[in-house]
Amino acid sequence: MKRTMKNIRTLLILGLMSIGAMGVVSCSDDMHEENYYTFTGEMMSDYLQSHEDFSEFAAIVNKATGSTRGTNIMDLLSVRGQYTCFAPTNEAVNKFMAANGYKSVDDIPSDICDTIARTHLINGRVYNTADFSELLGDFTSADVNKVNMNDRYLSLEWAYDINEDGDTLVATYRLQGTGEIIASLANDSVENGIVHPVDAVLSSSNLAIPDLVAQNEKIRLFSEALTLTGLANYMATKFEDETWNYDAEEYEAYHGKVIYSGAQNDWCDIPEKRRFKFTIFACPDEILARDYGITDIESMYNYARSIYGGPDYSADMDFTDITNPLRRLVAYHCLPFAQSYDHYTTICTIVTNATKVFVNPTEWYSTMDTLTTMKVTRLTSAREINTYGGISGDMYLNRSDNNRSLVHSPGVHVNRPTGEYVQEARNGIYFLVDGLIDYGEETKTDIFNTRIRFDLMDCFPEMISNDLRNYDETHDGTKSELPEAPARNFILPNGYLDGVKVNSDGIFLYQGARNWYWSYEGDEFNVWSPVNHYDIEFYLPSVPSGTYQIRLGSALMESRGICQFYLDDEPKGIPFDQRSNGLEDRIGWINIEDNKYTYEQKETYKKNMHNLGWYHGPGGIFNTSGPGFKDGRDALAHSGGSFRSHLTTLRYVLCTENLDEKVRHKVRIKSVWAVGSALVMIDYLELVPKSVYGVEGEGKAEDEF
Repeated sequence: MKRTMKNIRTLLILGLMSIGAMGVVSCSDDMHEENYYTFTGEMMSDYLQSHEDFSEFAAIVNKATGSTRGTNIMDLLSVRGQYTCFAPTNEAVNKFMAANGYKSVDDIPSDICDTIARTHLINGRVYNTADFSELLGDFTSADVNKVNMNDRYLSLEWAYDINEDGDTLVATYRLQGTGEIIASLANDSVENGIVHPVDAVLSSSNLAIPDLVAQNEKIRLFSEALTLTGLANYMATKFEDETWNYDAEEYEAYHGKVIYSGAQNDWCDIPEKRRFKFTIFACPDEILARDYGITDIESMYNYARSIYGGPDYSADMDFTDITNPLRRLVAYHCLPFAQSYDHYTTICTIVTNATKVFVNPTEWYSTMDTLTTMKVTRLTSAREINTYGGISGDMYLNRSDNNRSLVHSPGVHVNRPTGEYVQEARNGIYFLVDGLIDYGEETKTDIFNTRIRFDLMDCFPEMISNDLRNYDETHDGTKSELPEAPARNFILPNGYLDGVKVNSDGIFLYQGARNWYWSYEGDEFNVWSPVNHYDIEFYLPSVPSGTYQIRLGSALMESRGICQFYLDDEPKGIPFDQRSNGLEDRIGWINIEDNKYTYEQKETYKKNMHNLGWYHGPGGIFNTSGPGFKDGRDALAHSGGSFRSHLTTLRYVLCTENLDEKVRHKVRIKSVWAVGSALVMIDYLELVPKSVYGVEGEGKAEDEF
């Protein structure tokens, strides 16, 4: 009997949920004794030390208490809390020790024990197998969406097997590509958490990212190029900004307090650490040779020179020069931050299941090649996949998903970690890709000839590397005033974000993602001041030279103020009033999803709005009408509606200007009217080239989504 993948996943979900049918706690539930699956009154420390199957792991956890980090982990597991433990069995630990030349746990260095223990523990969240099913949804793999105690995300994928007769289904989950949860023993709850036995020690490393790349013999040439261009040396020395500090007295009234921002009270924190991380997209030697004729550094340089120009190859040239074509090629494959595979984009508020909508979660990130930008796409649109192919849920680099290019660019596919090699380092992660990308003229024409919409988060690598982007999984907006609020909010003092400066008494505030609000990708940045004055500067990502409309997407509300927009210190346009809504004459909004209007009427209203400098919100972005919806996959089934149908979620044309790709363009937003601590909401920006916004009538270049 032959089953489809969908049927297999359905059976898997039902089978694993039945294991926990007696009421295991979900990741967002409060801990109550009556909810425990096999409640014994034990703490997790008792459980590990009293179960013979985990005696070796318990010994590792006990030895980890001698770590230089100064945290007694076993003692930590003996008190109240919320922990998820993926406990490797004795057999799994013995295999690990045999593979690494250890005769017993006594031979494992304390720092390695510390890494192992922290890798298998998540603090602050209890996950059962039903939660894993929800995280995966229709995708074959995803990430556990809270970091473990080693500050890393764990990869998660379906693991199942079908016997030859097709009747027997063995179902579970695989972590880090190697360790499978033992389904028959999963969801074993204790008073302060839940234990999932696994059949392998999960991979982790405390090496610097270039050292980890060097261990993979499949990417030796790319590793050599990293070293030759000086990028490896730079990354090997960047871990944490030990000088990071802020004026505690200046922020005393806000840190760890409830502040009023917009239309709600929010509990706010200030980041404790400022870590540095890096992402490397490495192309294997086999693909370099087969597809590009690249077999050594000289041929790699010549390929880069064919794109960027430059002098003839010389073995003694300065490859560390930022204008050297080899360095440019390699640096363009590197990002100045790191996340787990599924966190480079977000599906929060984005429709991912609509066959009639060309929408893929997409971000635009500045690379380590000076003044260049990379497009990162998570392929989810059924229409896109059916038309051009690709793997649903996977990541692609510089893929074009618009119909203006004569030739559709499939982009470069980013392979998920398989577990064959450890790919996440202390300060970053690397992925294998199936081709090279570049910032040459063809890329600028095919990939950037589109509306470039980016969440403001894309501009701040520190936010991503320090796991400050977070999501309200409970879909409950009532907890924002509490310190345990699921979506955390952060005040960002001067000096934390590179290139960001608040020039007044204003506060720069990040509000964590919640899909029930009018924010693109769920999160937003606000600037406000207790003395009715704010003034902030930050930089735009680089785009190919040309004329662009610069639009700001935000939610209009009475609690907003009026601000002036500057580009490179020059005021642009008239002050932007974020108060009220789209029904005002200055905007002229109608609900273009309302069938009472004819097509001709809708087009006339849209054109009139555009002439006034306004655009409807995106049609492919949704917010929910209340709690209970995880992301855009559910958006078409609820009454929340798309941003296009809201009279508050509008886009405003700040200015139309020539942008130079050789210049780092600075944005400044300054209050004009901020009475009563009225604020400016900076949700997302759009850089729209003239080839897009300048096309009118039927078949126009810019879509509604």
